[in-house]
Parts: sequence; structure tokens; C-alpha cells
Amino acid sequence: MKYAACLLVAFACSGALASEPGQPLDCSDVVFLQPGYACSDYIPFPCVGCENLSLHGAVIDNQGRLIKARVDYPGECASGGVSDYRYSFEYWNGTAWTVLARLDTRCYGDGADFVSLDGPMFDATGGRLLVKMFVGCAGPGCSYPQGVRVISIGGFTRIFDVSQTYEPTAPLTTQPAAFAFRVPVRPEGLEGADHFNTYWGQLTKPIDFAQANGLQCGYPAMQPQIGDRLTVADTVPTPAPGQGVYYVTAATYQGATRYGRKTSAGHLSGRDPAVLPACTP
Repeated sequence: MKYAACLLVAFACSGALASEPGQPLDCSDVVFLQPGYACSDYIPFPCVGCENLSLHGAVIDNQGRLIKARVDYPGECASGGVSDYRYSFEYWNGTAWTVLARLDTRCYGDGADFVSLDGPMFDATGGRLLVKMFVGCAGPGCSYPQGVRVISIGGFTRIFDVSQTYEPTAPLTTQPAAFAFRVPVRPEGLEGADHFNTYWGQLTKPIDFAQANGLQCGYPAMQPQIGDRLTVADTVPTPAPGQGVYYVTAATYQGATRYGRKTSAGHLSGRDPAVLPACTP
């Protein structure tokens, strides 16, 4: 057994063979001076569309996606003497860059509204991008002072929280209102999720979760993956004036169920899952 252990140690300490002369340098050419570190390709060579990529200001979200801001220069505004810039936020989806959002210089009549971006920074807990914007205008129509604002772009995968967003009925369609959320990395602190149950109930004080009604149960059909965007149709009747309803989504993993937190005497704790009834829509 001692001899076998020595072989293992010798193998673990040996370095990988470096690339051959005349070939592109890669991870095998990185020399580590401290133990416990390793190198691997994030975007393999040759990366299409990476020619002008700068990792300055690039961030990694909770799904492991690389997100960067790109600036394009379509031309000049007709008036105001301002360059017509377009800022795009893009992420690497494993094979190509995908545009997530964009912000253009606004050219109008005798002036233009423009921005200059700094960042972004990723808030892993809250699942959002924070972007510093220098905001200004040019031309005789400019009526406000230049300054700075910081915007928050939400909707990214969070670490723990099942954060529902409400989507009202789409205009000119029969699409019902709905709730949507992205599957977090550790739903409500669990190691994963086998399925979710969404409930609704009467808004009372205190809220009685024992009287919760199932809205959608045991979804999705396949085990959810981190970053999946799940949607639940809101079929609850509109409450009467002066009344209201609540919605809550519970995560279940290997028989354990959790559905949010509560504050008692200044201390944060999970809600009692035994109170929540079985989900029956």
C-alpha cells in the first residue's frame, strides 16, 4: 500500500506535457508556482468574434457565462456633433456571442442624448448587473446637466432565492398574466431542485400558509437546470377591492421542501415546511 501511494503522489505532482514548437501556446504551457491550481479552455482556440474582446470589465454570472459590454460606432448624429454609439451587453453561450440588451445614442432634431458606460459589475447574490453610466447631451436642445447614474439590470440567475417576476396580460392577445423565475444555483439553499410547487392564498395578517392553494404543482416535467426560466400562468380571480392574494413558490429536493424565509425578533430563518399543505391544483 505504501508503494501504491508513492506512485499516486509522483503522478499527481508531474506536470502536463507542454505544447509543441510551432503550435499555439495553451494551458499546458502555464507554469504554476503554487499547488492546487489548474488551467482549462473557457473559449477554445480559435474563438470567432473574440478579436476585439477585452476582459477589462467582463464578468461571470451564476450560470458561468462570460458577459461583456461592446461598443459600436454606426456613424454621427445628423445634428449636435455627437457620435451615434451603440452599447451592447453580450454573453458567450458556448458557441457564439448572444446580445442580451443594447443602449443607443438618441439623436433628435437639434441635439442628442448620449452615455458612456463603465463596468459592468455582477451582483451574484441578487442576480443583477450594475453599470455606471455617464449621461449627457449635446446641441442647442440640451436642457440638463451632465452627470452619473448607476443602473441595475436584473433577471439573472441568483444563488439562493426563487425570485418571481410578474408578467401582465400581453396586450392584443389572449395570453394570461403569469409569474416567472430562473432556477437559482441552490434553490432556497438546497443542493438542487427535483421540482417546484407554486401556491396562492388570501392576504391576511399574519399570512396563514396552511390555507394555501396549489396554483401549479410538480413542475417542470424534467428535472430543472440552473438558469431555466419557468413560467406559471396566473389563473387566480382578481380579488375584491380592499382584499389581496399572495403567491409563493416552494422548491423540493430529495424529499426536503423549502419556501422562503421569515424574520422573527430580528433573526432570519426558513419557514416551516410542515405548515405548507400538499400541492393540489
